[in-house]
Amino acid sequence: MIEILQSFEQVAAGRFSPPVLLVPGLAMVALGLAAWLAGMFLRRLVLALAGAAVVGIVGLLAGGPNATVVGLAAGGGAIFGVVAPRLFTAVLLAILGLSIVLVIVAKPPPAEEAKTLMGKPEAEQVDQRLTVRESLEVTWAYTLDVVDRAGSALRALVGVDYAALGVVALVLLALGLFLERLAGALVCSVLGTVLIAAGLILLLIYKGSAPISLVHRQGVLYTLVLLGMAAFGTLEQLVLCPAPQRRSKAGPRESRGRREESEHSWRGR
Repeated sequence: MIEILQSFEQVAAGRFSPPVLLVPGLAMVALGLAAWLAGMFLRRLVLALAGAAVVGIVGLLAGGPNATVVGLAAGGGAIFGVVAPRLFTAVLLAILGLSIVLVIVAKPPPAEEAKTLMGKPEAEQVDQRLTVRESLEVTWAYTLDVVDRAGSALRALVGVDYAALGVVALVLLALGLFLERLAGALVCSVLGTVLIAAGLILLLIYKGSAPISLVHRQGVLYTLVLLGMAAFGTLEQLVLCPAPQRRSKAGPRESRGRREESEHSWRGR
């Protein structure tokens, strides 16, 4: 998988149209900071955006670059995040946990399969600037390559691996449903951390750096940094962000009657 990302890094640096890297990079960093530090204040908005992104990506991969399919999928995901925030938080937590476990248990492909769809850029094309459309087409080709590699890794799993994934999914779903506040802060913090990291990588690629290769060489250090960011964001939101107020089941007349009764008893003292 890493060689696909490194190949994308080499092709994108200096060749992609600037808006293709700058606009998503800046947007990811801005949204990531908001989710990382204040996601619980904007929980429904964060979940709506996360639902639109996750389900939209699924629609994109399932139906191809079809604007109607992607739009309907993104809209449905956003509605799911707003209407059922507790359930959607648990689902997102399970997805994040499964992604981490898959990275750990997935076996690397054989050496002869380590090829990308695009291959290495030819010498005469290195300095050629791609248009926005060509840049998006190259990005889509690499996305298909990543999906194909992930599918190969899933097919290589054995029964024990699938059992472990099922246990992890059930535990995280239960955690998200019964510890709603902790799960919400954790999901917002992790999503924010991932968005910040992805946005910075795109911006550094635009500047001609090699962030993916650097992260690969110093993987342990950057893993600790990301874990520290996720932990700090979770604790910060648990401490500073107030818990959502529960709506009283009492009707407006009953609530007003109780308030008047309380004022009357106070005056009578």
